[in-house]
Amino acid sequence: MNRNVLLLLGSTLGILMMAGASSPRVNGEAEISTEKLVNTIRLLNTQEYKYRDEAGRFATREELLTFLRKKNLLSNSPIDLESRKLYELAIGTSPDGMHYQITLKRPSDMNDKGTWCKTAAFSDDAGVIFLGAAIGCKTSTP
Repeated sequence: MNRNVLLLLGSTLGILMMAGASSPRVNGEAEISTEKLVNTIRLLNTQEYKYRDEAGRFATREELLTFLRKKNLLSNSPIDLESRKLYELAIGTSPDGMHYQITLKRPSDMNDKGTWCKTAAFSDDAGVIFLGAAIGCKTSTP
């Protein structure tokens, strides 16, 4: 029986250690995967067009967040869009509201180069999603 208890404790400890190792951390926070960035941008692109169908123009950041809240879709995002702690969401629209650009990036600290080299995602009303990092940073393939 003692052997089974030790085996169970050892297995549990191993699983906990693997879980911690599989989630890279930045400043004590879990790193968000490229897949989550891309899926978040896909959601935002889709909802921008749904917003335009209803309002006749594309939405700004606050308008789109309000729209997502109203439609109970905010929780569908893989990333917490209302928190600026892990990633910042910026949405710019043209003066006539017929075009938009979305940026989703990790906040940067000019005094901490480690914050510069995190993957960012970009898109616009064409629907193409781009991934990028600051110049001089090594990028990993998604």
